[in-house]
Amino acid sequence: MRTILVVPVSKNVGLTTVALSVERALSTQLKTCYWEPIGQSMDTIYHIDDLLSQNKLSTFLEETALSFQAFMTQKKEIDLCVLKGLSYRVHRPYVLDINVALARAFNAQIIFVAAPVDENLFDETILRQIELTAQFYDPDGAMDRVLGCIINRSYQSKTELEPLFAQSAVSLLACISPMKTGDAVTLSADWISALNQKPYKARLTPPLFNATLFCKAEQANKTIVLPEGEEPRTVQAAIICAQKKLAHCILLGREGQIRSIALQYHLSLPTDYLTIVDPVQIAHKYIQPMVELRKQKGLTAEEAEKQLTDAVVVGTMMVQQGEADGLVSGAIHTTANTVRPALQLIKMAPGAQVVSSLFFMALPDEILVYADCAINQNPDAEVLADTAIQTADSAKQFGLEPRVAMISYSTLGSGAGPDVEKVQKAVELARAKRPDLSIDGPLQYDAAADPIVGQLKAPKSEVAGRANVFIFPDLNTGNTVYKAVQRTNRIFCFGPMLQGLRKPVNDLSRGCLVEDIVYTIALTVVQSLKIEGESD
Repeated sequence: MRTILVVPVSKNVGLTTVALSVERALSTQLKTCYWEPIGQSMDTIYHIDDLLSQNKLSTFLEETALSFQAFMTQKKEIDLCVLKGLSYRVHRPYVLDINVALARAFNAQIIFVAAPVDENLFDETILRQIELTAQFYDPDGAMDRVLGCIINRSYQSKTELEPLFAQSAVSLLACISPMKTGDAVTLSADWISALNQKPYKARLTPPLFNATLFCKAEQANKTIVLPEGEEPRTVQAAIICAQKKLAHCILLGREGQIRSIALQYHLSLPTDYLTIVDPVQIAHKYIQPMVELRKQKGLTAEEAEKQLTDAVVVGTMMVQQGEADGLVSGAIHTTANTVRPALQLIKMAPGAQVVSSLFFMALPDEILVYADCAINQNPDAEVLADTAIQTADSAKQFGLEPRVAMISYSTLGSGAGPDVEKVQKAVELARAKRPDLSIDGPLQYDAAADPIVGQLKAPKSEVAGRANVFIFPDLNTGNTVYKAVQRTNRIFCFGPMLQGLRKPVNDLSRGCLVEDIVYTIALTVVQSLKIEGESD
């Protein structure tokens, strides 16, 4: 679905009237709807004031995206949604910043609304103001987001003003006479038809990703076990998840210690959606099931009892026995401590050839998926192919339409050698197994990510320049790239999320924040839905 954000260039342009008029005009050829992300009541504006004063723009965007999700669930088969930006009539210095942020958050194209001052004629001064404003929405100058401008309350016709716009990067779409304010704006039928045919890069933006994630998690009503229940960040994350109803969390630990941590951070432990379980008190009931699971490896009851002194092993058995839908650990444990029990006790999902990992990379304009960045050091072609398929399926589950690039130092035969041949073979294997997926490679990173470079290096590729899923040839490359992108751009990453297990177990970084744990719990909940569906 395409989105168009109608925004003001200055105050007193009749923004609401024009935005509604644009939606009516577009509805002559398209199935449209109209939505206002921001109400004009002062309570709403005061709320934005408060969030911005705390540097919480992302919170505002996530709240808005959640409202949009709720609104769109009532709509069916919509081609285009017209959004109205924030008006300058609220008298706030951040109007432009908020509108630019909304455009990014909703992957929206832009229509500007301008108007002459009082009864003056439109002139070059107003045009320059339009062009300057456009730079904030398309800072690279490409103007691929900007659709054009509508002049409201204009005493000049579109024909009269077109020469003024002849050398401008911003197109003149329509002029509305002062006598016709409130009527549907006249947009060319050919322009509307061309708009519908024009390629539109669908992006899943971070706010929309978060809204989708939290909506799915809240509706799922799943239970996630947290073996590091006495770790302060984990306790705080469990409380947040309970408050948001993202998951029923089981904290493994001593109740007195956990309550002491909550008291230390001035937090109240919810009575709903959160349970404290002492792993020492329940470990005994998993001894025999664990021996049975590992009998081919010769595990004895004594050895099982010893291993069950580790809360991660207890939590893993809870998942294995169906007492929890997933597990999240790693705030104070290594990846091996989290993954090894899962491989031994939960084991791989039917049909899975490998356990791999992915990261969701929250770039400013869209979510990208990187794999494998945490598990497989030197995968062969078969493992790479399976990782690509797993990652594409995971991406689709979380709302992306996967376009998978298999990354190498060579683009489609520009280089040679065993490393390139491995990636080429992986592409062939993945395509043979899943012809329904859009997969291409070998592709260099720039050819995969940048439309201009992609067109130059791989003009016939459906993935080059448009990739949103990146499969790296080895762990050395994947881990290095994800950390370089994360740190250089100061972006938020979700993961690693493990793929290929019979039930979801996910690892945390020991440097994780409370927010990281909350998102990983929500990811684990949504992941459990896919696994549950596959087992039905």
